[in-house]
Amino acid sequence: MPRSSELWSRARTLTAILALASLIFICVLFFFLGKWQWDRTQDILDAKRAASTAAVSITDIVQPMKSEDYGRTVTAMGAFSSPDQVRVGSRLSSQSAAGEWIVSSLVLDTGQSIAVVRGWVPEGAVFATPEQQVSIKGVLQPSESFYDFAGDQKGKIVVIDSQKLSELWNVELLDGFIVMQDQEPVTANVPEGVPPTISTGDVAFPLQNFFYAIQWWIFALFAVAVYVRWLVVGSKLRT
Repeated sequence: MPRSSELWSRARTLTAILALASLIFICVLFFFLGKWQWDRTQDILDAKRAASTAAVSITDIVQPMKSEDYGRTVTAMGAFSSPDQVRVGSRLSSQSAAGEWIVSSLVLDTGQSIAVVRGWVPEGAVFATPEQQVSIKGVLQPSESFYDFAGDQKGKIVVIDSQKLSELWNVELLDGFIVMQDQEPVTANVPEGVPPTISTGDVAFPLQNFFYAIQWWIFALFAVAVYVRWLVVGSKLRT
């Protein structure tokens, strides 16, 4: 290993100064190329997240629904069927108060139907079904399966299962159900909204652009290592 005085003597030569200037230029260039790829990684992530959370019409989701469809924000237009309404007992509100969920069949403009959790109500509270056409927005959920399905003459059930509800209401339902978040027009005496169980998960990380960013920064470090080795080897040869 050459002494520091020998390294300093080598570093002050015109060749070494020009090499150092080139190194600084390369490191700055590689740094900004890496930053550009890093920013692009974040832009791709933001675009993917925006696309995954954008609301889509329930009629645009192909049947049978796939696992990745659940948790998506969906919109639907139609009218609630007054006879096809049940209550799900032993459900909590957002404030952890005991009560019931109201589940209704929404008849879409296409003639298809889907079960909709309209919201939470205190046990036994009376909430009429809107008669007019409505436009709703909510989160698509898979049928529940943690309890056996049960219904009684009071119109109460234990779980929300689209297949069982289809049999109960004698109507063909789309897979899953919608947990309603918004309704237009807003009617009086609306049930309290409930949070969905499943929400859209995070999107896949764009590894390719991430590795491109890391690659440029590694190149910059490699250039520094090459310069230092060149300086050390040159100092040895001079001695």
